[in-house]
Amino acid sequence: MRIGYTAGIIIAIASVAFASCKTTEANYRAAYEKTIAARDSSDSIDDTIYGKVRRSGGSHTVETASGKVEVKTCMVKITADGGGVPENLRRYNVVAGQFKQRFNAVSLRNRLADSSYPGAFVVETAEPYYYIVVGSYATADEAAKALEAVKAAGEKSIRPPCPFILDATARRTSSKAR
Repeated sequence: MRIGYTAGIIIAIASVAFASCKTTEANYRAAYEKTIAARDSSDSIDDTIYGKVRRSGGSHTVETASGKVEVKTCMVKITADGGGVPENLRRYNVVAGQFKQRFNAVSLRNRLADSSYPGAFVVETAEPYYYIVVGSYATADEAAKALEAVKAAGEKSIRPPCPFILDATARRTSSKAR
């Protein structure tokens, strides 16, 4: 009799515990809405850890013949599928696009190469983060002139914060794809 009573209590406790652990549609809905709210509050790449790393990477002002220009500094390498060769990478680069996904960077590079910038290529940072370079120059003066020309062209594919000048002083020259 004692064993039957104990078994009955165990079954009753287990059924209450099991019934209380069920997920409900309301729980799923609350979790979904919380995730959507978090996503919408940080919809920009600059709000992520990658944006914080890029912002801390550094920038400086360079004096050119036409005035001062802001230059971002970052170590980069040319990607094998990005249309460039390491020998074409100079110190100052005019960047027309930036992406977290290689596919998106290569896609924009192809569109720009087919239209106004046949020499465009993709460079990769250590994060990895991908920049589309439409011109690479040895001097800041040349890069500043090219930057103004890119701004004046008004290419619709180029969206803020681009175009800008990237100083690839500490660059890696490997062209191997991952």
